[in-house]
Amino acid sequence: MNSDKLHYAFYRGCCFQGADIHWLEIVKEVMGLLDVELHVLEQGVCCGSGVIEERSELTSLAINARNMALAEKMGLPLFIPCATCYNVIANCRKVMAEDRESFRLVNEILKEEDLEYEGTGQLTYILWAIAVDVGLEKLAERVVTPLTGLRVAAYYGCHLRNPPDIQDYEPADHLTSLENILRVLGADVVDYGTKKECCGFHLTWPNREQSMKMTSNVLCGIHRQGVDLIVTACPLCYKSLDAGQPRALAATGHDFLVPVVFFSDLVGLACGMSRERAGLDWHVVPVNVRL
Repeated sequence: MNSDKLHYAFYRGCCFQGADIHWLEIVKEVMGLLDVELHVLEQGVCCGSGVIEERSELTSLAINARNMALAEKMGLPLFIPCATCYNVIANCRKVMAEDRESFRLVNEILKEEDLEYEGTGQLTYILWAIAVDVGLEKLAERVVTPLTGLRVAAYYGCHLRNPPDIQDYEPADHLTSLENILRVLGADVVDYGTKKECCGFHLTWPNREQSMKMTSNVLCGIHRQGVDLIVTACPLCYKSLDAGQPRALAATGHDFLVPVVFFSDLVGLACGMSRERAGLDWHVVPVNVRL
């Protein structure tokens, strides 16, 4: 491996496969611009999104310890691009560190594949991989198309905030890494009143009406500030705020639209990728601002 680069085991989760497979190559290319090489964790499995845990905590622990064990076997930190996946896997790491019986039971299960979870590997989320591991200074060096004059709203969602004791990168009650990245890219970051509200993504199936109200609430708080673009650090929030936006706003009596992007696409654009290559034509709400 090139020692001048950062190397990670790339856990794809679900958001970067299937209908959203284009994101896989976009993220790999964006990170490549920052001297990061992602090695796909080919045998990684779905984290369960917290749903499996409702039926069997041991099963949830086992599948996510397995994901971490695969990265440990590669000798690489586990790079996670989905906030929900990061939340679930980091919670698993915490439980396994605190509960020796769960640690033992999980490793009994993993023995069937000749795997062992040691708890020695590192986890990082794509946001912190850029803001902290790569660093803002290097990011600034790679910006070739500053986003000067672009008014943006930074939206984290819930799963990077809660619970607050599962990540080591920044205070969960005062996240600033996304805003810091956006300012390095040259954008003007606009504050708004609904930045800590949930977008409602995980209510889409059990209670679609309430989910749309929550999506609309976040969007209305942002729209009142006259921003050009919403930039989110969570791909599931992106789905709610982009694909779910027209229906949510129509259902709650609003007729505006605000473009939404996943933050790494904007990083790629500022660092020299074309609009097409950065995936800006994949959106439900057209990204028709100057970029």
